[in-house]
Amino acid sequence: MEKQCPRCGIVWEINTTRKPPETCGSCRARKQTKIGDCLIWQGNYAEDMVTPINEDGELVVQGVPTCGHLDCVNSDHRKATQ
Repeated sequence: MEKQCPRCGIVWEINTTRKPPETCGSCRARKQTKIGDCLIWQGNYAEDMVTPINEDGELVVQGVPTCGHLDCVNSDHRKATQ
């Protein structure tokens, strides 16, 4: 049995006896705002697609992330650059 998502139109196979969801998994997904203690940036990015910038094109936070997540804007996770 197949089901079509009313939002995006994708068709997927349903193989369950439960009531199927109304929309597909992509349409049901929510933005992730935290990973552990990290605060994930939800705004614009620089041309490198990993550096968080504001509407004016300025860096949101200074320094290098120490947590390993390049889009983390938690100031406690940043090491100052020289």
